[in-house]
Amino acid sequence: MSDARACRFRCDLARVADSRLSTEVPLRAYLKALKYIQRSDLADCMRTVLAEAPALANIDIDVILTYLDNSPITLDRTVIEATLSELIPDRKERIMGWLTQPYYDKGHAEGEVRGKVLGKAELLTQLLERRFGEIPALLRERILSANIESIEKWVERAFDAPDLQSVFELS
Repeated sequence: MSDARACRFRCDLARVADSRLSTEVPLRAYLKALKYIQRSDLADCMRTVLAEAPALANIDIDVILTYLDNSPITLDRTVIEATLSELIPDRKERIMGWLTQPYYDKGHAEGEVRGKVLGKAELLTQLLERRFGEIPALLRERILSANIESIEKWVERAFDAPDLQSVFELS
């Protein structure tokens, strides 16, 4: 079946030769990402998928790599990095930075949330020890592994609770 006929009824990119996907370099690069994204050998095809990278703007490469990174096929970052090193060594660091930035941002935000939770847990522990004396190790572990909503409820109860058990018995 010819390339034109494959696309007339239903565009099956797998049947279209890469060079015939488009004469426009950016469009061809995007279509190749669509064509290869679900292939089990995606990692082995990265050189082919990113062959147009030298002619693409960084933003186009970033969009393509972000798309591929969300594919059902897990891509090892070293494969991407090696391919970029080969094709566009002068731009590899910047592009890899863009690709990893969302993971850094997510990890940073999660770290901040966990830090706030631990800070409140420590404050609750100090409050309880001041009011009721030393608290058992199992209770300390429970506090340190709790979510922020539980800790905040316990803090509210700790101000007026007649004993340590009253702070936690309703939870």
